[in-house]
Amino acid sequence: MDNHIMTELIINKAIAFGAAAAGIANIRDLKTAPAFLMMPQRPHIDRVGAVENTTGLPEGVVDWKDEMYSVLVIAYEHPEEKPYLDCWLDGKNPPGNLELIKINKKLKEYIECEMPEVTARPLNYYVEKGGVWLKDSAVVAGLGVVGKNNLLITKEYGPRVRLRAMFLSADLPSTGPIDWDPCDGCDMPCRKSCPQNAFGSVIYKAGEYGGLTKLPGRDGSYSLLTCDRQMAEDEDNEIKTPTEVPDYGTADSIIKYCRECELNCRIK
Repeated sequence: MDNHIMTELIINKAIAFGAAAAGIANIRDLKTAPAFLMMPQRPHIDRVGAVENTTGLPEGVVDWKDEMYSVLVIAYEHPEEKPYLDCWLDGKNPPGNLELIKINKKLKEYIECEMPEVTARPLNYYVEKGGVWLKDSAVVAGLGVVGKNNLLITKEYGPRVRLRAMFLSADLPSTGPIDWDPCDGCDMPCRKSCPQNAFGSVIYKAGEYGGLTKLPGRDGSYSLLTCDRQMAEDEDNEIKTPTEVPDYGTADSIIKYCRECELNCRIK
């Protein structure tokens, strides 16, 4: 099957299965994307290696598989009016993430049934457990761009999406990146809304990372450690009153993580 036809079929099926957007990132292109070059160089204190590493590789290094040549990236919309999609309910994976897992499972079954020459391997969320850097993968796949809030921003949904990916053995061309800058001329309400001031100062400089100019927060000002402090506070503020949640039922425990930089983005 022609690679362009295969790509179109896979993307259309991802949308049919419930994804808000989908695209392909060729691994050759991914290996030169900013996160894939920078993350192995970032200090451990910046949370590279926050979970147990099961790949046997150094922290931040992607476990590329020799038989895999492309990455399928899918996005699932998390609209502001459905905050429960992003909540941990009774200690379980957020509903939105569960939907992404379901879509990936259906896609794997479809691809390996209709395209038997292709192997599809859904990826773990964490690089330390065999995943890829999702935001940069989504950029290479043409889903959007990384904004000054250090989030993937899509044309259709702004930054209100969540991502998943899978390896494909087919050598498919990347469907991005796109030429678009949603942050041009913006007064950055996303950054101003951060309760922890995670964008308060430049902490990464281009000269320190092999000349890379695309740094966290674009200008190197995003601090993941500072963002983590807010997440810890959110966990401390766990809601333990039984609450009715749409499409779920009664939740006895709810953790709602901060989304200020996401919800205050002007791209809706």
